[in-house]
Amino acid sequence: MQTVQFKQAEQLNVIQYGLGPIGIKMMQSCLASDNIRFFGAVDIDPQKVGKDAGELAESGFVGINVVGNLSEVDTAAVSGRKIALHATGSNLAQVWPQIRQLLDEGYSVVSTCEQLSFPWHRHPELSGEIDRYARDRGQFVIGTGVNPGYIMDAMTLFATSVTQSLSKISVFRKVDVSKRRIPLQKKVGIGMTPEAFIELAQNDRIGHVGLEESLRLIAYGLNLSLSEVTNTIDPLIAQEDKILAVGPLKKNEVTGLHQNSSGTTEEGIPVELDLVMSVDIIQEDRIVLDTKDLGVVEFVVPQGIFGDTATVNVVVNTAKTMLSSKQTGLLTMADIPLSRNKK
Repeated sequence: MQTVQFKQAEQLNVIQYGLGPIGIKMMQSCLASDNIRFFGAVDIDPQKVGKDAGELAESGFVGINVVGNLSEVDTAAVSGRKIALHATGSNLAQVWPQIRQLLDEGYSVVSTCEQLSFPWHRHPELSGEIDRYARDRGQFVIGTGVNPGYIMDAMTLFATSVTQSLSKISVFRKVDVSKRRIPLQKKVGIGMTPEAFIELAQNDRIGHVGLEESLRLIAYGLNLSLSEVTNTIDPLIAQEDKILAVGPLKKNEVTGLHQNSSGTTEEGIPVELDLVMSVDIIQEDRIVLDTKDLGVVEFVVPQGIFGDTATVNVVVNTAKTMLSSKQTGLLTMADIPLSRNKK
């Protein structure tokens, strides 16, 4: 029998850029890993700047202070590839100056920016600029998370491996936001009046960011072209008074949202992504493939995937997966090796 020799894992050099709830959890994950060399944390919040990163992450003193500017991170003892875990915002145009500075300082970037998961349609010119900028510096930039980045796109793409004859793709995600962080609860409109929600929705100022990006990532990953795409967002209304972590929720106030992004490929294959984010609903993730060779194929996570923890893990594991990659430029989860919990 042949003996398999396992190569010792290379150490990953990481900083955390952005210390909101998700960024702090990423920092906790990095500090708990034996194969990650955590050497910096950046945030503009004056209440966090100067604090020990480990104490902020409740991981114990590590001797690394949070700094307010990337140029203040001490890189003197760091050798090899540097990767920044970036978690500051959803809008690509707004976070691009931060990512550009990271590239200038020699970092590749794994970001939670939802629009970065597949930015080529929404931001074609900026995407080209980011791609060229990263390539010129020998670095990569990728946006990922649990959604977009995993369950409604990358996992869906992998699910199609079992068939040669797709006729329809449907993905459904139900999220109980009462179990999620408060900023997300506010992001889906909990406690608003339906009229206020609808006004914000009409101006694209509320709701989950990244659903259409997931739709287009699926088409891109399957080498298909979408001939038309429709997006809808509607408030869900409380039928009775409730008490939530964000405060009391009254009958007829917004309890969450229902979003849908649907398209048909030029080859005639419908693709539908359906997302419900509300309080006190039964969580579930479901991928449904209608095929001609296997019939209907379903992949179901009965209790759903808890988004905050999963996003942290997807980002960290994507960084691990990309450590030895020679790919550069603006990448998507469809472009890179299968992300995994790599030791």
